[in-house]
Amino acid sequence: MEKFKRSVPVIILAAVFVFAAALFSFYFSLKENLPAYDGNFSTNKINGKVEVYRDSAGVPYILASNDNAAAFGLGFVHAQERLFQMDVFRRAAEGKLSEVVGGFAVRFDKMFRTLGLYKEAEKEYAALSPESKAYLDSYVDGINYFIETSRGNWGVEFDLLDYKPEKWKPAHSLSIGKLMAWELNIGWWSEFAFIHIAQKIGVEKASEIFPGYEKETAETAMNIDDSIYRTDLAFRRFFGFEGTHIGSNNWAVNGNLSASGKPIVANDTHLAFQLPGHWFFAALKGDELNAAGFTIPGLPVVEIGKNESIAWTATNLMLDDTDFYLEKLDSSRTHYLLDGEWTPLEITKDTIAVRDSTDYVYKIYRTHRGPILFRDHPYDILNGGDETGLQPVSIRWNLYDFHKGYESFFLMNKAQDWESFNDALKDYAAPGQNFVYADKEGNIGYLGAGKIPLRKNKNVAFIYDGTNSENDWKGYVPFEKSPRIFNPSEYFIATANNQVLKNYPFHIADFWEPSSRIDRITEMLNAKDSFSVDYFARMQNDFKSLYAKQIVPYIFAAFANENIEDENIKVSLRLFENWDFVMNAESQTPAIYSFFFQKLLENIFTDEMGGRLFKEFVFIANVPYRIVEKMLFENNSDWFDDIRTEDIVEDRDFIIRKSLQDAVKELENRYGKNPADWQWGKIHTLTFKHIFHGQNKFADNVLDIGKFKMSGDGTTLFNTEFSFSEPYEVKLGPAMRFIYDFAHPEKIYFTLTAGESGHFLNPFYKNMTQNWLTGKYFTVETDFEKIKKNNIGTIRFTP
Repeated sequence: MEKFKRSVPVIILAAVFVFAAALFSFYFSLKENLPAYDGNFSTNKINGKVEVYRDSAGVPYILASNDNAAAFGLGFVHAQERLFQMDVFRRAAEGKLSEVVGGFAVRFDKMFRTLGLYKEAEKEYAALSPESKAYLDSYVDGINYFIETSRGNWGVEFDLLDYKPEKWKPAHSLSIGKLMAWELNIGWWSEFAFIHIAQKIGVEKASEIFPGYEKETAETAMNIDDSIYRTDLAFRRFFGFEGTHIGSNNWAVNGNLSASGKPIVANDTHLAFQLPGHWFFAALKGDELNAAGFTIPGLPVVEIGKNESIAWTATNLMLDDTDFYLEKLDSSRTHYLLDGEWTPLEITKDTIAVRDSTDYVYKIYRTHRGPILFRDHPYDILNGGDETGLQPVSIRWNLYDFHKGYESFFLMNKAQDWESFNDALKDYAAPGQNFVYADKEGNIGYLGAGKIPLRKNKNVAFIYDGTNSENDWKGYVPFEKSPRIFNPSEYFIATANNQVLKNYPFHIADFWEPSSRIDRITEMLNAKDSFSVDYFARMQNDFKSLYAKQIVPYIFAAFANENIEDENIKVSLRLFENWDFVMNAESQTPAIYSFFFQKLLENIFTDEMGGRLFKEFVFIANVPYRIVEKMLFENNSDWFDDIRTEDIVEDRDFIIRKSLQDAVKELENRYGKNPADWQWGKIHTLTFKHIFHGQNKFADNVLDIGKFKMSGDGTTLFNTEFSFSEPYEVKLGPAMRFIYDFAHPEKIYFTLTAGESGHFLNPFYKNMTQNWLTGKYFTVETDFEKIKKNNIGTIRFTP
């Protein structure tokens, strides 16, 4: 026994040594398989030379003999750094996730196959001009060259999931664009939330808290199939797309307001945080193309950036480009009722391959408007399964009518002035974007781009009766009538997902973002006579909430005549009195305010809605933000009354007092009685999460970045949105920042949330995070002669 006891430490030590050796071996094998930044290659896929230089931040500069060769270089670089991200998103769009992750993804695949993203991508490819098609083909050749010549270096994720990337197709790239259009298309969510809430509390009461809803027509939609709603929510959670302030900030000043005497533009796009990030920065130069800026891995164009003559930035237009229709089917499930006649459905059979399981076979049904959406279990009503009594719903989406998304950016990358910029976007459909423009001649402009549906009436935020063709769209707003501004008298243009043109005659949306961000941008642009790059950087990193500034006076009014005995309520009110409304991570006041606002929402709405419906209501955060501000101002809503109490009718001020008391009590329970311990950054944190997050704690520690204490909230320019259904972890914010001054045409100031690379051991996986957190920027100099002399590596391709 003693001998055995003496041998145990030796055995443990040997096991630890073997494990450590295996770990080091695995680590070094991964390091060896990281992308190479030097090399010489020859391929018959190009008809000119390509040189790829990288700077010290990992940014690629692609110099080529011609534009198509430059596209080849970008395809290779995207695949080098982000192949797994590209493959996952094209699989999602194509409906092929189940092939690699198994049966739980069948409902996601069924959703996107039914929506037809990949088929629409194939239609787009067929409709491309010869020039844009050749450019895309060359980009695809670059991706496939990397896949074919880099076996074993594709990325550790392929090894962990034990599959190999397939040959890339042009439609794969275009389908990624369609997937992003779907991600940014969230206005329709409120239609289903409205129906669910109306089912419980009645249409009239529900209409009070949803802008633009007609009570009479909404009553027809009480018994709908909402599978698309539930499946899309599950998909977004699976991919980490949980933020709903899908917006951004952009602005431009002309030379009259800039310190340099030339236009300056700025942009930061607010998207759900993910790892790797949404954006990839690159500079490209061919024979005609000379563009630099933010690309989406999988697509060969600069989505936001500049060329030698113009610069362009974008925010979400919030365009209501989707409608739903209640359909009536015959008993054979082969016809739908339209204007009193049974019209044949277009029916196709489809098969989803499922890893380690049998194939899933189902049918897709389409009306003249678009596909009929589905039950998310195998025995759906359309396939003759269990009768649920739910009415099937079809979808109408402007993306089904237009196939020029990629080509619009292809043309815009080469546009030289306002006229050619507009011409590039004349057929652009979705997602609707607020483009802010500037050029070297000193002009600035705004274009609301996207195909705006013409409907029979303005009140569109409900589900239509599909049996009547009168409810069909009547076409689209002509491009020449799209919202525009050119060289305004104010000398600046700004958008923040707001209604840019107040008197625009056509319906764009009802669900605008609260005005706090656009008001703060306008306030800061009216505060000075001259602006610089440094000032624009301060604006992008601003944490002042004008929304909080609107709300806090109601708290003072509610407590004005009250005898306050609770010491921490007194402390809270004193802190509010001295607050500058900056949501600083080190301050306690933002924490008290945020807990108060959360409790205010709960105390106003949960008595009528209950917990589940409340979470649906607050999921699209701009709805509660806007309606609560309106309720507090008008002070006449019976939503303030708690229906659970019979002996009292609560009013606005009662609910405000209760909400602050509840907030203080929760802070005390969580963080102690001393308000000095209630710093906002302790509560409001951010972790950049890899797509594998949550599968394994060790993997989370290796792949994730953070956690970080954060300032701000969903109403500040530096947007750090948290979900009202799961407060207070940051879900969404600036996925990039971009500033460009035409006085220095070769310099771009930018940062990303993490880095250019998707390989976690690569030094460029998270090298930009600290700059992003602290408001600092990387500088890209697009002078290719300079980068030739000062780079960390060069890859050369020859024909």
